[in-house]
Parts: sequence; structure tokens; C-alpha cells
Amino acid sequence: MEIFKIVFVLIGTLIGAGFASGQEVYIFFFLYGIKGIIGIIISSCLIGTIIYKTFKLIYKKNINNYKEFLDFLIKNKKIKNIANITINIFILISFYVMIAGFGAYLNQEFKLNTIFGSGILAILCYIIFKKNINGFVKVNEILIPILILVIIFMRYTKHK
Repeated sequence: MEIFKIVFVLIGTLIGAGFASGQEVYIFFFLYGIKGIIGIIISSCLIGTIIYKTFKLIYKKNINNYKEFLDFLIKNKKIKNIANITINIFILISFYVMIAGFGAYLNQEFKLNTIFGSGILAILCYIIFKKNINGFVKVNEILIPILILVIIFMRYTKHK
């Protein structure tokens, strides 16, 4: 059952917050025809390989957290600090983009104030993150299967 937790977290991370919704995949890949399909194949292989190698390394070296992972990958303290700061900046920017996108979505669909909509997600994220990684995993365990079922339902009811 642990494998499903990992799979749901990966799916939630890769497609969460609409960053890789069907429309974005279409625009980014399918719009370019055969070259786009080749791009999907290359991207999928690359992501799959990186995830596999990372998990294999974590298991083999008994790495339990992000700091241990970074310590293993980067030996030079100065470079490690720069990498850590850079990663944290990207995570923070992604978080802000996700919150802004949620606020804009609620504004578009329900005419809610964007700051109010963004605040809703920020508060929900705060509550989830207070539970540490377990809260994040639990949310993905619940939401991703629902998301998959909704996508399947929409796919097969749209064309009938």
C-alpha cells in the first residue's frame, strides 16, 4: 500500500495545481505534431528515470530527509548552500504562483475576490503543512484518486 502513497504524491506533484492540465499538455506538446509526441516520450522517460534513480539512491544510502539527500549529492558547503537557497526560492515562487492561480480561478468561475480566493488556499496549505509530510501525503492519498476518477468520468461522458 505504501507504493500507492508514493505514486499519488508523484502524480499530485507533477499535475497538482493545474500546472500540467490537459490544456497545457496539449499546447506544449500536441500543438507541434510528431515533434511534440517525441517530446512527450523524451520528457516521460527523463522524469521516470530521474525519479527511479532518486528513489534507488535514497533506498541504497538510507537517506531519510532532504538535508541528507543534499549532503550526499553536494560535498562543497558553499555550493550546497547556494543550491539550497536556489531550490527554496523556486519552491516559494511555485507556491505563490499556485496560490495566485487558485485565486484567479475562483475569481473567474465564482466571481470571488482573488485575494480572498488566494487566502483560502494559503490557509489550507498552512494547515496541511503543519502536519509535516504526513499531511501532504494524506491530502494526495485522498485527492489524487478522486482527480483520476473525475478525469475518467469526464473523458467517457463527454464523448457519448
